[in-house]
Amino acid sequence: MQLIIDGSVSVNILGLLAVGCTVGFLSGLFGIGGGALITPILQIFFGIPFEICVGSILAQAIGTSFSATLRHWQLGNVDLKLAITFSGGSIIGVEIGARILEKFKLMGQMQIGTQQILAIEFYPKLLFFILLMFVAIGILVESTTKQNSQNPPNGLLRSLPVPPYITFPNSGLQKISIFAAAYPALLIGIIPGLLGIGGGVIILPFLIYGYGIRTQMAIGTSLFIVFFSVIFGTISHGVRGNINLALITILLIGSTISAQFGAIATQKINASSIRFYFGFVVLTIDGILLIDLLKQIF
Repeated sequence: MQLIIDGSVSVNILGLLAVGCTVGFLSGLFGIGGGALITPILQIFFGIPFEICVGSILAQAIGTSFSATLRHWQLGNVDLKLAITFSGGSIIGVEIGARILEKFKLMGQMQIGTQQILAIEFYPKLLFFILLMFVAIGILVESTTKQNSQNPPNGLLRSLPVPPYITFPNSGLQKISIFAAAYPALLIGIIPGLLGIGGGVIILPFLIYGYGIRTQMAIGTSLFIVFFSVIFGTISHGVRGNINLALITILLIGSTISAQFGAIATQKINASSIRFYFGFVVLTIDGILLIDLLKQIF
């Protein structure tokens, strides 16, 4: 069974269902919308145009993140106040990211060495690769030094002495600068609009290492933030024609169900182990991106 996308790209429907199931489980387990996993897979292995991947995966992530968020809410792993505060800044960043992607699309082809490469196929991937490399290495180093520990890392931004301050008691943040929430949220929000991911791959480590929130609470709250971001990102890319409804539907069939099992699994795994596995998954994605970038260049 084949699905025709963008009038010329033929993709296997069963393959898409398998991708949806796998990514849905990992989304529930790691608190990400799934775009960081699906976008490179669809673009590299299925040959779907990058801008269609970006818009469609943001739309698909609405269902996946909502499904996983409900389960984490039942488990008491969501800080609603923090999620809403963070989302306020991130949705502005989403629109900025979408406009940057549109600029890359208008640039057309560029030459690197002897190869002609579309700017929209190269620059976002390169940025994605660099970003994920730093995230993966940082998490793997930290998690391997704190094996079997349930204590969260020390938050780097918890002691920022810049008023006004705000409290998030559910996350154990008694006094934190509002600037430590608003401005990072704005910058992180650019990622969904530009790269077609919910931002959870960055939001989750930021909540853990920036604020020092325990891992399970960070996962649930990250999913809620991702939910807000991908709704706005879907609207922004929808008006630009970057969404394929058939692709979204197939991925959602698998991901919304499997996300529930991923969320349940967070209660069974040690916090430092979750962080280690998350870092390993990110590193794997980074390796796939590196191979694809090298193929484009050489």
